[in-house]
Amino acid sequence: MIERLLHAFGYALAYGLFFRAETPETVVRRLRLAYRLVGVRIEQTASINGMERTVFRCPYRSLLAGRYGEKWVCHEKLDRVDDGYVTYLKRHKGIDYNRPRSCEQLTGCEDSTCCFSEVSEPEVKENGP
Repeated sequence: MIERLLHAFGYALAYGLFFRAETPETVVRRLRLAYRLVGVRIEQTASINGMERTVFRCPYRSLLAGRYGEKWVCHEKLDRVDDGYVTYLKRHKGIDYNRPRSCEQLTGCEDSTCCFSEVSEPEVKENGP
């Protein structure tokens, strides 16, 4: 139930956050601003083949970890707000937003507080003859 409310909150918030943001570059600038406003420290930004990647540290990773697990706040609750962003951007802007996820496999992320998100234009699939 709370996950659905967080998703709806993210979807509603996206109307203001992404107002007049029509490209991945403008969307990612606004996402980075939103990350900073909630206390997230951005570690690295990169543009790779038209995709904007943001690597950051989640300060809430271990909040309530003793009771619910290390990733409960960051990857089970706060990501529902990001799911609302994903829905909004896909439906209204035609932009793919791959919400934050763990990035232990990326170079430069030595500890488990590191996450990343990606924003790009959707891939156009060509239909064969």
